[in-house]
Amino acid sequence: MSHSTKPKKSVPRADLIGRAFDPHILKMANDFAVEYQIAVRFDKEQGGWVGRCVELPLCVGFGANPMKCVEDTREVVITAAATMIENDGKMPTPASDEQRTEQINLRLTSTEKYRLEDFARRGGFRGISDYVRSAVLK
Repeated sequence: MSHSTKPKKSVPRADLIGRAFDPHILKMANDFAVEYQIAVRFDKEQGGWVGRCVELPLCVGFGANPMKCVEDTREVVITAAATMIENDGKMPTPASDEQRTEQINLRLTSTEKYRLEDFARRGGFRGISDYVRSAVLK
């Protein structure tokens, strides 16, 4: 399930990362984060909502309801973006800015397809394509 909300400014909690970020870096990180998409789904095993940033799939957040989950995930994304900016990392382009125009075909056995679908589902991805892109194009 994907949940779309108007992103609001958020500031990562310094107690989560052990320090505060420079305000200029934090503003840049927030500017990136509000453009990024967050996919939210209910996880029976966790007993709550799990959010994942589409552009930074290792940024995961949790919440008792979808809104809390989006807020928590956005906070994680801002923290990751600020860290990347501090380390001169290149930020991914927002998914909404890129268009996928190229396609490849990959032949698999039925067992391989099942395993890929299972890994994708367990990782919180919408499907095999998102999982493969995330795993290979880091």
